[in-house]
Amino acid sequence: MRLRPVLPVFLAALLATALTGCARKAENLVGADRLIRGPGGLGTTFRVTGPPDRDTFLENGTTVTDSLLIVGTSGTFQARSLLYFSKVNLPDTTKQGFAPQSISLEFTRNLTIGPDSTTVDVFQTTVWDPATVAWPGPVAGALLGSAGDARTLASYSLPLDNATFLLAVQWANGVVSPRFLIQAQGGQPLAAYVAPAVRLRIVSSHTGSSGAVQDTVYSPVTNALYVHAPLSPSPTGTDSILVWGGLFETEIAVHFPADSIPSNVSVDEATLILNLAPGSAIPAAADAPSHLEIRASRGSWSEGVTERSSLPAVDVNAAARADFRLSYSSVGNRFAIRLPGFLVREWIQSTPTNGGGVVTLVNRSNLGARFLIRSRESSEPPELHVSYTELPPGRL
Repeated sequence: MRLRPVLPVFLAALLATALTGCARKAENLVGADRLIRGPGGLGTTFRVTGPPDRDTFLENGTTVTDSLLIVGTSGTFQARSLLYFSKVNLPDTTKQGFAPQSISLEFTRNLTIGPDSTTVDVFQTTVWDPATVAWPGPVAGALLGSAGDARTLASYSLPLDNATFLLAVQWANGVVSPRFLIQAQGGQPLAAYVAPAVRLRIVSSHTGSSGAVQDTVYSPVTNALYVHAPLSPSPTGTDSILVWGGLFETEIAVHFPADSIPSNVSVDEATLILNLAPGSAIPAAADAPSHLEIRASRGSWSEGVTERSSLPAVDVNAAARADFRLSYSSVGNRFAIRLPGFLVREWIQSTPTNGGGVVTLVNRSNLGARFLIRSRESSEPPELHVSYTELPPGRL
């Protein structure tokens, strides 16, 4: 009988044992959870909690190009809207008996803002650039029309009674730029509309076989935005309350010194805590579509800045995103926002470029709600909770 070779079997078993040992050691190194749990974990785990050394609230400019148009006044907030039509469609003027009837701007109301009646005016304006226009916007030209808005139905029609069909032809041919300023009459309450739904309507008639026939042509809006007065009251740098959201759509800027954390650590978990003050709004059903985003700022800034543009090099892309309502807890009346480990490591490893973060509310459907965050000057300042593990040297 022939015996099987023993040496190859022995070597295969030895190799399998070595690979298993390496895999287990890799498990201890890769997962943060394995570094902090059980006797097989590596290093020492620390938890630190600290308040910021700077915080403020600010606005991201006075021009808003999201899905809303707002006109009117509420407290210190004032807004007016701008429209531009790159193409104006005309009815067929060659039809027998052609006669222009009316020209109007057609709106879909947003009824989450401005339940009270207001009167809206529309003016012709000079050329403006959506990339650079800011409050107060272009100078109002000729008044084209005016109408009350009772804020009851889904649609609203603003007749341009002073706009002749000849003017519409000039719009279509590019002789006169079809740009409009929409504003509520002095001091009247807010009204809001759905920006992408705005249309220019031209109604005409012609003679058909059985009499007059009405024709309607529409032109969709190309640019629709609103501008608002600058943030007021503005932050002072010593405010005990930071205003987040609201009509000014303010953001929170916060900076935490991270130089007390060693640079060669594994960041296991990091959470930003924002405490609400008494009298603040709290997330509601109307905030269901909303989320929040955090962006890094890449340099030093001083408290009391009022514009995001005053912060150095805020990242275009968000470092983190979270559901707005799910980030809130009624226990403690606060927001707990998870931060990615790479962001905190950047703060730890590069003090000169640690400008903290900017927290923004996105896709708000309830702009009237303001969230009052306790600042570092209050008894419950924002906090940064960091859990990290410091690896011992040479344990590989």
